[in-house]
Amino acid sequence: MNILIPHKWLLEHLKTKAKPTQIQEYLSLSGPSVENIQEIKGDDTYDIEITTNRPDSLSVRGVAREAAVILSRYNLPSELKELKLNDDIKLETDELALPKINNNQAHCQRIMCVVLDKVKNKTTPKWMAERLEQAGFQTHSSIIDITNYVTHDLGHPCHAFDYDKIMELGGIINIEQARANQPFVTLDGESRETVGGEIIFTNSVGTIIDLPAIIGTANSSVDKNTKRVLLWLEDLDNNKVRYASMAHAIRTIAAQLNEKELDPYLGEKTLLRAIGLYQEVTNAKVASKIYDQFAKPPALKPIKLNYKTLIRYLGFEIEIDQITQILQELGCEVKLNIKTKKNQETLFIITPPSFRRDLLIEVDIIEEIARIYGYQNIPSKLMKGSLPLNRPETNRFEIEQKIRQFLANIGWQELYSVSLIGDELVKQSGLGQEDHLELKNPLLAENKYLRRSLIPSINEAVSQNSQVDQLSMFELAAVYLPQKGELPKEKMTLGMVSTKSYRKVRGDLESLLEHLYIEKIQINEKPQKETEASNKLVQQGTVTIKDSNEIIGKVMILEDQKIALELDLAVLTELAKKHPTYHPLLNTSPIIEDLTFSLPLDTQVGKVLEIIESSDRLVKEVALIDNYQQNYSFRITYQHPEENLSNELVTPIRQKIVELVEKETQAKLVGKV
Repeated sequence: MNILIPHKWLLEHLKTKAKPTQIQEYLSLSGPSVENIQEIKGDDTYDIEITTNRPDSLSVRGVAREAAVILSRYNLPSELKELKLNDDIKLETDELALPKINNNQAHCQRIMCVVLDKVKNKTTPKWMAERLEQAGFQTHSSIIDITNYVTHDLGHPCHAFDYDKIMELGGIINIEQARANQPFVTLDGESRETVGGEIIFTNSVGTIIDLPAIIGTANSSVDKNTKRVLLWLEDLDNNKVRYASMAHAIRTIAAQLNEKELDPYLGEKTLLRAIGLYQEVTNAKVASKIYDQFAKPPALKPIKLNYKTLIRYLGFEIEIDQITQILQELGCEVKLNIKTKKNQETLFIITPPSFRRDLLIEVDIIEEIARIYGYQNIPSKLMKGSLPLNRPETNRFEIEQKIRQFLANIGWQELYSVSLIGDELVKQSGLGQEDHLELKNPLLAENKYLRRSLIPSINEAVSQNSQVDQLSMFELAAVYLPQKGELPKEKMTLGMVSTKSYRKVRGDLESLLEHLYIEKIQINEKPQKETEASNKLVQQGTVTIKDSNEIIGKVMILEDQKIALELDLAVLTELAKKHPTYHPLLNTSPIIEDLTFSLPLDTQVGKVLEIIESSDRLVKEVALIDNYQQNYSFRITYQHPEENLSNELVTPIRQKIVELVEKETQAKLVGKV
């Protein structure tokens, strides 16, 4: 996200003589990108892009802290000024009681609040109003503008309740999770309902008195008659804040800060800064003790960094003292464990500051060292080794394109889906979570596993288009097979899912293989394995090469009767030919005839074809040519390699075929032999 920071406001936190253009140039080289500088109300204002992993920089002080470190690296002496706070607050009176706060620690890690009395809701001072407008805020009254000012200044949201309204509502604030369809009225007078799952503040009878970090409610908001303020700060569950913000389509600064995880120790400074401004601008008096409920103060976890690992990542050597200096300037605590004179076994033990919650592992520290050192200062080196000059000998890409084009020509739709899946698609794959590789830092919680099958993703897409009567979709993509101690094996796969009948899908598969000139295909339709019904996947058989029994894929019938195929693309590529195999024509004449059988329900047509084909060596070819209801017509070609057949020679073969089919499938011949 982008924030606007006026130059004069920045200089309240940053001691430097650097010009705005210099700040723009050097900050962009090693820190947040300053996209442009524009003059707003007589001051140079920086438009700065802050990446989502750096909520510590989403404030004037946060950017000043980055600038102080970076500018000094470019011989522009700079330092972060000490934050002036009214940390010696004297209680004017303790007559006003704080409301009773019932917190659910799973929803809110920290709560701080204080009551301010004798507040004069004056017009916002010109200096504050100008700065807020330069930073892109709308100005309101001084009570509200102070909270916006402090939030932008330090990077921790704060909120002002009307204290008297809170006490009239019962003097109780319950922090809880919302049920669906709970009504509330926002401060702009609009009636809304909860969607369920948001964090809400309620009173003793369950009335919603705030949707924290998202939007205030009319029954507790300040107005022109407000005389007492409950100044409030909270540190909420970041996932629930994100959920509420997206569910209600309200993107506030408070939401964007809370959903990125706040510095848990920033609350004290923010509260004291806000109290000081209320005293200065509104003549407020502190009228209660400061309430501070810190559920579980997080421990600052040290990170170990081996010097040898750092050099391997950077590609050049950097002095240990310089590394230590960079890390200390960034606010880290650094300890050294030096084992050898050459420093190769030096171990850095680094404890990041509380505001850098993005620093979790060794490579995070390496990245910080590299960016402050300056990417442009890293020596340029050519890669070792030679680049491949020849095109790979495999014709995989040609075969892939041939498969795509053929399937599209016969009515299949190509799909491109994400290779990361969630728990539901893992369940549908017939494998457990432990059989999949899980990402440590997924961008989305619902996409955290590398898939091992294409079928669940394609099936989901087909199901989402249920308005189409007959839909067939395919995808050519990799699946990822775990390998102990190594990166996953990427296996290119062809996945196909269709709402057509099994017979038609099998026909499409056989046509595809024929188009690739792959011969001697055998489809075993007998179930080999059945998974639990809840997995929505029943494996029905395999596709193999007759001579070698090499499996090239599997055929499945899904629980909702869709047909699925999954084929190994590497095997397909190896078997595929650019042209058909030459088979010399026989000099003898074939005899071709049709036989029609009435098959029982659920009889596998492939089994009938196999029975006929294997009944006699003179049966050269068998094909299903038509069917009506349960009557199936098969075209049989008889041919002898050396002599012409007569009807007398074919008759016993025909009788044998009828007997075998009727015996093994309980079918009945239509007509007579």
